[in-house]
Amino acid sequence: MKIANESHVSMDYTLRLTSGEVVDQSDPSSPIEFVCGHDQIIPGLEKSLIGKEANESFTVEVAPEEAYGEHRAEMVQEIPSNQFPPNVELKVGMTFQSRTPQGQPLVFSITEIQDDAVVVDMNHPLAGKTLVFEVVIRSVREATPGEIEALNAPAGNPQDTSECGGGCSCG
Repeated sequence: MKIANESHVSMDYTLRLTSGEVVDQSDPSSPIEFVCGHDQIIPGLEKSLIGKEANESFTVEVAPEEAYGEHRAEMVQEIPSNQFPPNVELKVGMTFQSRTPQGQPLVFSITEIQDDAVVVDMNHPLAGKTLVFEVVIRSVREATPGEIEALNAPAGNPQDTSECGGGCSCG
């Protein structure tokens, strides 16, 4: 069976940057599983899977606009130092999670510490980067009605594990 919308796919992957640095990979004993066409993985990777079959392996480069978007300067902001917990020693590179006014999770990292402010970057850590996926498709089958129904459930579905929507463990 070839991968198409509504296909349940099980695959292994290694995610590298164009520099060759490995930034994520699936656990060989636990491949990533998803239903194609339901925004569970980044668009560029999903598009590259269409028409592939079980046991195929391939490498694909995914441009930022088909992955986590371009790095947006407006997502880098200064926050007053007193907005951080007083008992935490702030360091460049630290990552925090907060919530948007709409209740969505927001992950950000510290990029600079100033006298009375902290510069944070709220872009996804892979924003602006071209991603290189090495993929091995383990299996392809038609998704069950229950699997599709679970994906179409209202927000807050406890089965929704697509934290960053990407097929990676970032964010």
